[in-house]
Amino acid sequence: MWVSSICDAPYGAMVRDLVVGDPLARLRPERWGVSSDRGVDMPFIVFAAIALIGAAVQIRRQRAQGRLAVDTLFVWWMVVSIGLGSIVGAMFHLFDGAQIAEQIGYTRGNGGFQFENAMGDLAIGIAAVLCVRFRGYFWLATLMILSIQFFGDAGGHIYYWIADGNTQPDNIGIPLAFDFIQPILAIILFWISWRRGGDARPSAARVPVARPAG
Repeated sequence: MWVSSICDAPYGAMVRDLVVGDPLARLRPERWGVSSDRGVDMPFIVFAAIALIGAAVQIRRQRAQGRLAVDTLFVWWMVVSIGLGSIVGAMFHLFDGAQIAEQIGYTRGNGGFQFENAMGDLAIGIAAVLCVRFRGYFWLATLMILSIQFFGDAGGHIYYWIADGNTQPDNIGIPLAFDFIQPILAIILFWISWRRGGDARPSAARVPVARPAG
């Protein structure tokens, strides 16, 4: 069940009582014509697509303003793909812990570890969303934290794939791929922004970008 699995977590009963109905109904894969055994794969793909399309549209619109395109792309990737994606991932761990654990391959996963994992996802998600407001070293700190988390997750998935033969869809499928894609792309965008004197640098060290003539 979507809500009952949280009852074993700290403050689970209190949180459960605040939830009315099915909080993740619109995100269930069945609602999008996707088999339920694909778990939380759909939000990963959707948020990544939204980030790339949204960034492309904004870059095109502000071309004459002299802003670095890489800064715009970094913010969209952090806020939408990583930020909102991590927050939604936290909700799945909180309110659908038993099913998510089964899809990862942890069949006894309807206990406290789901709540703790959800809080990690939620923290990273909120920090990534705040990248739209705070720049410079805040970007660097958020990038370091999410890189440790995501690469660590990937290592765990790969370890249990090799050691235990865990081939569940959420252990070696789309989530594993995005554990690499999300931080690697963010690191590349941050590095380019830094090299070009963009918003990755502290405000005093940024290089003004010349606007196109005319």
